[in-house]
Amino acid sequence: MTRTRTIRLALALTLLGVLTLGATATAAAGGQKIFDSSMAGLTTPFQVIDGVTAAGAPWSIEEGRATLFANGRLHVEVQGLIVIPLGFNPATSGKVRVSCNGVPVAETATVPFSRAGDAEVDAVVSLPSPCFGPSVFFTSTGGSWFAATGF
Repeated sequence: MTRTRTIRLALALTLLGVLTLGATATAAAGGQKIFDSSMAGLTTPFQVIDGVTAAGAPWSIEEGRATLFANGRLHVEVQGLIVIPLGFNPATSGKVRVSCNGVPVAETATVPFSRAGDAEVDAVVSLPSPCFGPSVFFTSTGGSWFAATGF
């Protein structure tokens, strides 16, 4: 009976150690995830959300996702983000803007934006602490948004 308890205790401690190392590795890789949301295309031209003004034409999106971590690591991916009346994306590049507390606080460098409406952003941005109510926008190089989170 004592040998069985010793084996169980050793297995439990080993499992606890593995779980602790896994959690530590995840935290070191990106910090705590503070935001993970789908994105929606622009339906109302010139709409202002969190101080960010929309573009002047409606946009649709097949798929979009934004993930933000407490250390500022940001990943945004859009697919099929196009101007509805045109049926394609006329912009050759775009960028991401992040707002916290209802105010724009950060933006990324520009990235290529395909005619099919596909783009991916991996960046690290500086965030205020705390960053309440984050919103993420995929924008033109001038800062007008085409797609946003929160829908």
